[in-house]
Amino acid sequence: MFEWVNQYFKGDILDNSPSHIATFLALVLVGILFKGVLAPLVIRVFSKILMRKTETNLITSFVLYTKNHLSRLLVFLFIYVAFNQLRFPKSWNLAPSKEFGLQMILHKCYRVFLVILGTILVLRVISFWGNYFQEKAKYTESKIDDHLTPFFKEITKVLAIILILFFTLSYVLDFNVTTLVAGLGIGGLAVALAGKETLENLFASFTIFLDKPFITGDLVQVGGILGRVEKVGFRTTRIRTVERSLITLPNKMMIDQPLDNWNERHVWRSRFDIEITYQTPIINLQEIKSHIHHYLQKHSKTDENSHVFFSEFGTNAVKMTIFFFAITNDFFEYMSIKDEINFKIYEIVKQNGGEFALPTRVVKIESDDMTHILNHPKQ
Repeated sequence: MFEWVNQYFKGDILDNSPSHIATFLALVLVGILFKGVLAPLVIRVFSKILMRKTETNLITSFVLYTKNHLSRLLVFLFIYVAFNQLRFPKSWNLAPSKEFGLQMILHKCYRVFLVILGTILVLRVISFWGNYFQEKAKYTESKIDDHLTPFFKEITKVLAIILILFFTLSYVLDFNVTTLVAGLGIGGLAVALAGKETLENLFASFTIFLDKPFITGDLVQVGGILGRVEKVGFRTTRIRTVERSLITLPNKMMIDQPLDNWNERHVWRSRFDIEITYQTPIINLQEIKSHIHHYLQKHSKTDENSHVFFSEFGTNAVKMTIFFFAITNDFFEYMSIKDEINFKIYEIVKQNGGEFALPTRVVKIESDDMTHILNHPKQ
């Protein structure tokens, strides 16, 4: 590359000619100087090939997101090519790069580190596009894409790592991948047993995505946990509870336990008792019962299966049992409907001369000794 340098500088340095040393220094210098220029340029050219010209903001975001990682990769690539221009002195009697020795170790270390930087860049690119499609999914009517996008982002990363691993073993470290895979068959049982729970959770994640018992954003109750699903991963599902804490559950638990998807409820059933004092005239009780039933039947957010019953003679009050079904699949809307109905029931009872019973206890003392003590307290 710089053969003309040999005309001005005579003599080798550690068996390397001046032109080889000049090439080495030039490549290192170019890699460092153009670190901040080449990376954005390469990304912009690549982006404009794949994207429309109008998506300038997306291209700019992509450049900013991946620039530093591509810069490191390009600098190391220049340094790797630069060091390939140099030769070890013959007097060191080092084994060739194809035989085990210092040259082979350095050569393979260079390659492995290059693959590591490339892998980080690939994962960065996948994360960018995964986040981009996740953000777009928020503005669609369907919730299925909110559910699937994070999963496909993660599975793409896993597949990319597996492919890069096989590439590294085969072309960088010169392993026979076919022999390696056959060897894994022998120890596969031990590996499977060691990672039994991980495999079970992995298969459970596929079951969740195929059967779709819930999707991201659904309010679910599994076991004693009630919360909204934030993310379904390969091994675990993250649930934000109504107390706003974040709970991570194994996917196997999500399919092995009874799961109540509250978002799939078309109606919410409510049943409760009210207690009215015995002093309330019977005609008033009938009016209260009739008015509550009429109100529930006419309410825009309850269905026709609403009922009011004089259900029981209590110890200190008459009990009325109220049933209604709120037409909604949202828990918090149901609570608002119930709140409105409860206020109206309270108003109906009061307007019709009813009184709500309070917890009372009657204590009757018949002992003469006790009466004497009560009449003559201790001084």
